[in-house]
Amino acid sequence: TASPVAAAHLIQASSHPEPGAMSSAEPGEPTGERPVRVAVVGGGITGATCALELLRQGGDRVAVTIFDQGFGVGGRCAHRRVLESGGYTGPTNDEAPYRFDHGCQFFRADSERFRSELLKEWLERGWAAPWTCRFGTLIGRGGCADAAAAGDFFGAPTRLPVYCGVGGMSAVPSGVLGEAAARGCTVRSGVRVASMSRLSIGEWLLSGTSGRAALHDTKEEEAARASPDSLGEFDAVVVTDVSASMGAWHRASAGVPEAIASVVRGRTRVALFVALLAFETPLEVPLDAISCDDETLWFAARTSSKPGLDSGGVDCWTLVSTPKYAAAEVKRVPMQDPKTGAFIPQDPSYLKEAPCADLQAAFERILGASEHASCLPLPRVIYVGGQRWGSAFPAPAGVGGRDAVGRGPKTVE
Repeated sequence: TASPVAAAHLIQASSHPEPGAMSSAEPGEPTGERPVRVAVVGGGITGATCALELLRQGGDRVAVTIFDQGFGVGGRCAHRRVLESGGYTGPTNDEAPYRFDHGCQFFRADSERFRSELLKEWLERGWAAPWTCRFGTLIGRGGCADAAAAGDFFGAPTRLPVYCGVGGMSAVPSGVLGEAAARGCTVRSGVRVASMSRLSIGEWLLSGTSGRAALHDTKEEEAARASPDSLGEFDAVVVTDVSASMGAWHRASAGVPEAIASVVRGRTRVALFVALLAFETPLEVPLDAISCDDETLWFAARTSSKPGLDSGGVDCWTLVSTPKYAAAEVKRVPMQDPKTGAFIPQDPSYLKEAPCADLQAAFERILGASEHASCLPLPRVIYVGGQRWGSAFPAPAGVGGRDAVGRGPKTVE
């Protein structure tokens, strides 16, 4: 789950590149009579904020292009809407009865700089709003946990307020990218940067694929048939996701040169699974956002409690696994074929039968052991979906009891 806090640091780094940074020209520095061409790899909250800040500071001296390989922009600030038929639709389609934030659940604004430079505008523009709901903590062995003693979920429920995109988490990067596009930014969605190389003249040549071949869920044999195309030449490249440093077998790899990739590749990346459940009638649980001190389930969120996401009579919930459960599950069902080395995309049937079923069972077990046991049995489930985040977030210090290098008892590596 990518945090917007990283955006301010990225912008600062873009203005003052460190030695070895992927740039042959200072951002905003004219090259001859043309603007500096900057490629931003990743259309999530970091890429969107970086692009807009470059354009605001550089004006017509910079030309920014964003490449994002997802179904739509947003990255881990992901919002999914599902039709009654089970088909996916756009993140603003109000006809869709099933609605889920299936990536980042919220963000905090801890620093004054973040509040003044980013949050203030997001609130004023209506892209984000405080998530004012009924927060709570439950423990897997029964009862309500002491919030200070139990593991939390990125600060919830003790470090409030927290904020969400209005109408879904993707509203924030979508709003920022809309403003960037109005200033001339080119947004290329559904395009995967697969390789980048430094030309003799100092520019960066990017190549990659588009369409279904770019997507994480496309079968490997179909993706492998696509031939990479040139995506253009750029004076500077901003890579927003540490996953881009992975080997070429991984669908998230951007072909970052080894001299640069090796600097960040060792950082621990945490996997998560997410179950998306729609109940026929509302759950009679007096909580909307539940941090769980449990081996399997880490967080549960009711969609309708989020700003701009009233879902009518259908009660949609997002269940987020613990890193420990996800790491063990990825080991059991790997992302890379042990024989061929090929990437194994997530399979919807597997997600429903294994991780989603496990998370639902954990949710029922935790509720049954708590003071809210009267809500059982749960209403009939009318939709089940899931998501495997193989690299949900790079493990920061201080999250879930991890140490200074991102390791801890809840993370199996």
